[in-house]
Amino acid sequence: MLAAFCYSQSGQLKHVDSLLQARETGQAFEILQLIDTLKLKKAQKAKYYFLLANARELNNQTDKSFKNWLIAKKKYLELDSLHKVALINLQIAQSLNSLRDSSLKPQPFMDEYLKYAENYNDPALLASAYMQLGKIFINSEPQKTIGFFNKALIENLKTDDVLLNAKIHHNLGVLYGEHTQHKDSAFYHYEIALEEYKKQQLTDYISYIHNNKASIHKQLKQYDSAVYYYKLADSISAKEFAKENKRFLYQNLSGTYELQEDFGNALKYLKLQNAYRDSINQDEQNKAILELQTKYETEKKENENLKLRQHKTRLWVALGALFLILLLAYLAYRNLQHKKKITDKEHEVQREKLESSLKEQELAGLDAMIEGQEKERQRIANDLHDNLGSLLATLKLHFQNLKLKKDRLKVEEDKLLQQTDDLIDEAYQQVRRIAHAKNAGVKANEGLLPAVKNFASKVSASKKLVIQVEDHGMEERLENSLEITIFRIIQELITNVIKHARAKEVIIHITHHGDVINLMLEDDGEGFVPDRIKLREGMGIHSIQRRVEHLGGTVDIESVLGKGTTVIINIPVS
Repeated sequence: MLAAFCYSQSGQLKHVDSLLQARETGQAFEILQLIDTLKLKKAQKAKYYFLLANARELNNQTDKSFKNWLIAKKKYLELDSLHKVALINLQIAQSLNSLRDSSLKPQPFMDEYLKYAENYNDPALLASAYMQLGKIFINSEPQKTIGFFNKALIENLKTDDVLLNAKIHHNLGVLYGEHTQHKDSAFYHYEIALEEYKKQQLTDYISYIHNNKASIHKQLKQYDSAVYYYKLADSISAKEFAKENKRFLYQNLSGTYELQEDFGNALKYLKLQNAYRDSINQDEQNKAILELQTKYETEKKENENLKLRQHKTRLWVALGALFLILLLAYLAYRNLQHKKKITDKEHEVQREKLESSLKEQELAGLDAMIEGQEKERQRIANDLHDNLGSLLATLKLHFQNLKLKKDRLKVEEDKLLQQTDDLIDEAYQQVRRIAHAKNAGVKANEGLLPAVKNFASKVSASKKLVIQVEDHGMEERLENSLEITIFRIIQELITNVIKHARAKEVIIHITHHGDVINLMLEDDGEGFVPDRIKLREGMGIHSIQRRVEHLGGTVDIESVLGKGTTVIINIPVS
């Protein structure tokens, strides 16, 4: 039953909306008075006051419509319906702008509306905003108004709203007709607006255009033309502000006939003007009586509903107490679960810290081992070169000296001497090769860059993979252990390329900039999906990442299937 009633009320509101669009304010008021606002939902109540304000505005009750606009605005704010709030701000600005000698000014409401329109960059809202700003300043700053109307036309081009376009031209006609000497411009804009009004059969606006044209002819003292357009406006059945517009129209006709010294017609239309004024006053009295009756009926319904609400309140209190008990029990359970999660999380954090510490120890040990191996290689190489190498060289000199005296030796001894000399020479060469092999990699007397270029040259000699090395800012040497680690990283990266990438070309960029060493290795291989790198075994990426992280650096991998891979490594230099 309640659902059906709510649906009925909702249907009534939709019907009122359609009646107001058709300017049928009388029927709209009758339906609005039948609606019980106490049984409306929040959104329905907001719409009710919105429609009531609109109805009163159309019925020339601006003071009352203003109060209803404010109520509707408050309720739409509670619903967070900012678009509706913006439209209400525009309506309030229009209403206040139509009032004379009002203490309230439309500008604050226009500022709110314009801010909303600019935030959402909505051309339709901006066009309406600029048009209304033009109307606000039309009397005080006509030149400023032209700018606003032109902005409105520009924004409206983005929406192609033909009716809004007509209204903007209508207002431009009023501006040129009432506030400038450019009467031709006024007629030009009126004709543009009139054409669209006729297409849409908007009788009220057609009547306004004729009335505006008559006003211009009256200013130009073209009284016959003025009377023609006033009567043309009178012949059209208008619905919006019907009685007020008739009163205003007959006042203008009476004044025009008086200027023509046609006092008979002047008196005739003066009487019609007074008759409509009295009718408006009578309508106001009837509306006041109807509002008092509505207030009485509303108060009666409120008393009945109060008793019902009190009964419901007691029921809700009991249900609320039960709900509170259940809620407390649920919260206690959730609290226990939350504490358990925190404990589990703490255990997990401790475990991760332990794993991280072990990894760091592992990396530190690995680096220490590498550094030790390098030092050992250099020591062995130096020993071989400096000690055994020099000894063998000396021995070779002695044997060569003996060879100079070979004529004194027997033939057999000469042959034995030659064989011994060959063996010594071979041993010397072997020592040199061992020393060279033991000192391979980053040589202490060469540095990182020559070692990398030498390595690239050896790999490129196979003709299967060409490696280019480009360096920037590498004029100065780095700390030896850091050079060794970087060289090992580059070796590991090239090994990955050879094993997995199927690349033909690799470019290695080594840049020393400030306190950072940047390595960038680009290949033209088959690429891979970085997010799936854990699925691929034997790629050595994790080992490289651990090395770099231990140095306080970062590793970024960019790869696209079929388009190669780029590895970017940044390592701080202390």
